[in-house]
Formats: sequence, structure tokens, C-alpha cells
Amino acid sequence: MNYNKQINIFLKKKMNPKLRILFKFLWNIDRTKIIFTFFCFYSFVIIITAFKYSVLEFGYYSKLAEWQQTKIVKNSVNRWTIYSNNDPIWVLASSTDLSDLAIDPTQEGSKEKLHTFLTDIIFTELCTWNQLESCQENLFSFLRIQELETYNDDSNYIKNKISEEVKRKLDKRYIDFSIIKDKLSNEEKIKLALLGTESLIIDENTLYFDFSKNISKEDLIPKLANILNLTQENLKLILTQKEVRYIKFLSKLNLSTKDKIDARIENEKGALKKWLIDEKEWINKFLILEPHPTRFYPEKALGWQILWFVDNEWQWRYWIEWYFNDELRWQEWVKITKKDISGREIWLYEQPEQKLVNWSDIKLTIDRNIQKELWRILEKWIKEFKANKWSVVVMDPKTWAIIAMASYPDYDPNNFGDVYELEKVNYNKYPNPWFDLLWLPVFVEDSLGWTDELKYDGKMLKLRLADETELTNRAIPKYKFKNNLGPLSYTNDTIGSLYEPGSVFKAITTAIWIDTWDIKPSDMYTDKWFVEIDNFKISNVSKECIGYHPYSHALDWSCNVWMIDIVKKIGSSLFYKYINDFGFWAKTNITLEWEVFGKIQPYEKWSRAKLFTQAFGQWITATVIQMASAYSLLANGWVYMQPYIVDTITLPNGKVIKNTPTPVRRVIKEDTSKKIIAMLTEWANIWFAKKWWVEGYDMAWKTWTSQIAAKWKYEQDWPWHTITSYGWFWPSSNPKFVMIVKIERPRTAEYSETTSSAMYSQMAKYLLNYYAIPKSK
Repeated sequence: MNYNKQINIFLKKKMNPKLRILFKFLWNIDRTKIIFTFFCFYSFVIIITAFKYSVLEFGYYSKLAEWQQTKIVKNSVNRWTIYSNNDPIWVLASSTDLSDLAIDPTQEGSKEKLHTFLTDIIFTELCTWNQLESCQENLFSFLRIQELETYNDDSNYIKNKISEEVKRKLDKRYIDFSIIKDKLSNEEKIKLALLGTESLIIDENTLYFDFSKNISKEDLIPKLANILNLTQENLKLILTQKEVRYIKFLSKLNLSTKDKIDARIENEKGALKKWLIDEKEWINKFLILEPHPTRFYPEKALGWQILWFVDNEWQWRYWIEWYFNDELRWQEWVKITKKDISGREIWLYEQPEQKLVNWSDIKLTIDRNIQKELWRILEKWIKEFKANKWSVVVMDPKTWAIIAMASYPDYDPNNFGDVYELEKVNYNKYPNPWFDLLWLPVFVEDSLGWTDELKYDGKMLKLRLADETELTNRAIPKYKFKNNLGPLSYTNDTIGSLYEPGSVFKAITTAIWIDTWDIKPSDMYTDKWFVEIDNFKISNVSKECIGYHPYSHALDWSCNVWMIDIVKKIGSSLFYKYINDFGFWAKTNITLEWEVFGKIQPYEKWSRAKLFTQAFGQWITATVIQMASAYSLLANGWVYMQPYIVDTITLPNGKVIKNTPTPVRRVIKEDTSKKIIAMLTEWANIWFAKKWWVEGYDMAWKTWTSQIAAKWKYEQDWPWHTITSYGWFWPSSNPKFVMIVKIERPRTAEYSETTSSAMYSQMAKYLLNYYAIPKSK
């Protein structure tokens, strides 16, 4: 061995120039002693280093190794239950252990019988437990496609499609892709791209190898080893195509479906023991049922606006799940998996976390039957009106308990990520996109100016919102969210969205006027059709307003000029006080997070125009629950109470904490309430919406159609530039319910007497029958 050559290389690379000269001098004097000295020195360094790592810093490095080799999954399956306020009660949210269905195709048994069994099970899961429309969506999701040109609802057709997909998966012998490396650096990505090999796929920061390309790996492996800093031996193992041992078919099985699979497995095992079946004819060895602890919402979309969801990381998200998190969570279980140096699982166990949290079951004030029927009626009519969305609140005006609360579009909290699903704009379904999809998120592809990256048909698309010209251009492919609004559906519109209430607010203005002035609804006034202010006119909508009429007539025909006359008499200061007392410009403090409220300047800074327009519900904002509270105040006689949605909390020791109706403040006199109820009842008898009257019952209501504010003005010219709504309570002699409905941008009808009123009629009939309320005398 040429020691001089090796020493020179070492000196050039590793040693300081001055030390290099000294070393050469010593080397020429006595090489043997120098070599021995260096050997001792490096041995000493190795011993000290080993001592440091194994003794002095053993705790640190053992914890580091433990962290690298251990996978910990927290499972909050012991989160407690949320119920509806029914007898018997209905579960709205619970924690359970569902299962994922997979198979190992390498096992012994009958693949023909397995194919038949899986087809039946999957059809049951996708369609038997779901409505027809959901069956179609579930099928497309299972097939991983967006649409089928020849789709029909025939069960044999659907089973054939499932059977074809099952066969395709069962025939698959080898894996298609292998992960080569995670967490690629930008430099590695650039070098890999320069290789120009189609078998290499980079998805975000992960490198995959596609075996279907049949690329020669002998030349590729050395290049990858240099770029990725991996050994060629490891790359050969990674790039060796492996046999498929696991094929997943379904996730989070319906409990009945799981029972059916369990029964098949048990029957086969029993038959085998009795020699009634040959092992080659069974299928149970193929089947894999994996536990899938989950937060389960049996009613699916019903009540999501109140409950929200627990996500895949077992983190609570908003509304009841968030607000009462400390009460709902119990003992978390920790699932720990150990891995060897090759990444293989070597042992697994579960243990309770060393923390026990006080838990409680929660029963809501929500009536599940009313919530379900209300949602069914509104979903039907929202499609009829081609509206963008709706929201509704039903409240008991005596207790202020929330009986129902819903909005649309919705989503299934069991599959909360589905809100991001896209569909291609189909012109058979949307023949006039500009009319059908205006003000909904519609996207076009744009690789340069993109703002959103969303998945469609298994591919990530770079998208941005389409402008109006692109919306009408059929040559440009467009995409929309399947549920219309995408993640915006997560918002509980009843508490999280402000709007100008419009004419329904006139009942509030009238109540303030009656409460502050000694007048009767029969007193007379003169309406001259319009009021001129600041170089513009505010006029009425209905011609019936003009002339000499009783004040009740002005509320009947929703006369803007009369409302302005009222606030002139009341004045800004007193009007401001009453609006605050009615609960506007503040939260209702219902136990749901993310409640919003409108703000306004102090009355001293109001212009005359601002005072006048607030009188008939413009330039003032509210939420649906605020309007429901204001109408409950009118209906219950005079008192503002605390709205609530939780009925009881049951503690571990069995103690029940009952929520009780809580008066907050008196707002108007009882006599004022009686007068305003009489006026609203009279209005219901003469207004255009009378055709939706429920025969035999006295009811008080007020419809409204308000414009939509945008950029310091109102949208105009088109019927869908409006919000229509309805506020009512019945029976008006002894109100049992208050209901507020808001519909945004109805396209097939402009005014509330043909939109909200139609839904009101069906809902009123259901509620009156549900509670067996007798007809009025």
C-alpha cells in the first residue's frame, strides 16, 4: 500500500496548512511513532464519543430512537353522546367502532363466491341504506369517476357496474406504484425532473415509481442513488414489484352491513367444523375487517349546523362539539405501534392515556322529527325555486328553546371532506349557466393565475373563479362544487350570516311606535306615496298605501312612507335604545360558537337617511336567530329571554343539569304585544300570501323581499338579486311557535308570497298536526 499517497490526500483535504508542515516534518523523523500516536488519539475520541452517547446523553438519544420507531395514534372514541329532545330520544352524535372492509387476494378459497358476496355487500352499503340520489353519488365515488353517460337507476345496472369494478380489483396481482422517498427537497425535484423518466412521478413532495411503464431499472438505480442519497441495494428492494396483499373496498361500514359480513364468517367456520364445506369453497380467509374508531352521526346531514363534526385527527370543530368539548370528551385511548429498522410493524398495544376528563351526555332542545320534516320540505322547495341557499329557525316563544335550526346547502359530518368534491358543468343539467349558476363558485382552469388547487377525477387542477363572460362561453370547460357552495357549507347561516331584514322589520318599528305613543291601530294617517330626502326619493311599493288610512292599514300593505313618519316621531335616541333592547347589534349568546352580529355607529352620527331607511329594515343587519328572537319577543307578550339549544347535561354521577327559561329584560308593554299581534293577524288575512293560509287557525305573519347590498348600493334588474323571507307565529291567540325562513336568490319567483309562503304552509300544517293543536274558535 502506498502510505505516502494516502497521507498526502488526507493532509490536503483535512488538515490546516500550518499543521500540515509540522506533520510532514514529524512524519519524516519517525513514522512508526506518529502512526501509533494517531491510532491512540482516534481510539480515544471514539471511546469518548461512545461514552457520551451511551452514558452521558443516553436519555436523549433513547427518546429520539423511540420517537423515530414509534407511531402513536390518539383515539377519542370515548367521546360522549348528543341526543335530540324526543321521547324516545334519538342519538344525533355518538362514538363507535365502525369497520373498513378489505381483502387479501393471496389467500385460499373461492374467488367466484367472493366476487358475488362482495358485489352484494357493496350494493347494500352504497344503495340499500341510502336514497336514490345518494346511491348514484356513492356509486360514482366507489368507481372513482365523476359521471356515466349511460347511467340509470335500475338495480341490475348498478350491480353490474359494481361487479365489474370488483372483478377488476380481484384480478389485480401486483402493486402499480411504490413510494421511493418522502419529503423531497427542491434540489432533488429539479434533478429528478432532468432525468425525464416517465416512470417517476412526483406528487407534492413524494416520489413514486410507476411499474406499468416497464422502464429498465438497471440504468435508473445508480442515477437515483446519487440524487436521493440512497444505497443501490435499498433502491433495488424498493423497485421490486410486490404482490398485492391488501385491497380496500369500503370504509366505515354501516353496522348492519358489518353484521352481515360477521354472520357469513361465522356460518362458514361453523360449516367447516361440521365438514359441510370444503376449504376451497369458503371466502372468510379473504376478508379483512379493520377497526375504524369514529365519531358517528346516525342522522347524517340532519343537524350538522348544530353539531358540526370531529375530524380525522380527533379534533372537535365548532358548534356543539366545540363549545361543550370539555363536557363531551372522556378518556382518550392511545394506540402505539413499534417498527423495526425496515419499517415493519413488530408489536402493537393500546393503553389509556393518563388523564381522565369529566364527561357528560348532552340532550339538545332540537326535536328530531320537526328538524327532519322541515329539512325535507325546504330541500324540495329550494330546488323548485333554484335558489342558492336557505336557512330557518323554529323557536318556542314562551321558553325561547330552539326547536329546529337548519340551512342549505348541507353536508354529511361523517364525510365532511366531501364538500370539496367537484363536478364538471353539464349543460343538460345547467342549460343556462349564467342564470343557473350566477353567484355560485364556478371555476375554470388557469395554470398561471390560479387561486385554488382542487382534485377532479383523481387529478389536481389549478383553478380560479370564472368571470361572467367565461360563465356564458360553452367552449370553456367549467367546474363547480357538487353541493354548490363547497366549504362555505360549513357556515351555520342562521347565526353566522348577516343580511338586511327588509319589511319584516316593520313589525319591530310598529311595536316601538305603539309602545312610545298613546295611539291605537285604528287611528288615521295620510300617505302621499313618497318622501324626498338628500336629493333622492323613498317611495312605497304598493299603490294601496296612498291616501287616508288607519295605521293598521299601513302595516298591512307594508308602507315605507308610514314607517318613516313613525321614526320621525320616535327620534334617533329612543329608536336606538329599543333596537338594542330587541337584541340587534349584539350576540344572542346561544351556546354555539362563531355567532356574528351587525354593528352600527352611535345614533348621534346617524344621517336622516340612515334613520329613515332603518325604519323599514334597510341599512340595518341581522341574523336569522336575531329575527326569531325579536318575533318571539312580540309573541310572548313583552320579554326578551335567553335563547338556548341545550336542554340537559347528564353528569357521570347521574345528576341532571336542566336548562330553564331565563328572562333577560322587559322591552315592550304587554298591551303593545297584543296590539301588534292583532295587526299581524289582520295582515295575514288580506295579503297576497293568503292563498297559503291554513284553514281554521289564526296566524300572525309578515313577509318580506329585500334587496342585496353590494358596493354601497343594491343589486338590481334581476329577480335573483333578492332575499325573500317570512316571519310568523301561530296560533296568534296563544303562540306555540315562531318561525323565520330566509331564502337567498330565488330564480323562479321574485317575491316572498310565492316562495317562503309556500314552504310555510306545508310546515305549519305539519306542526299543527304534530302537536295536535286545536283549531281556533
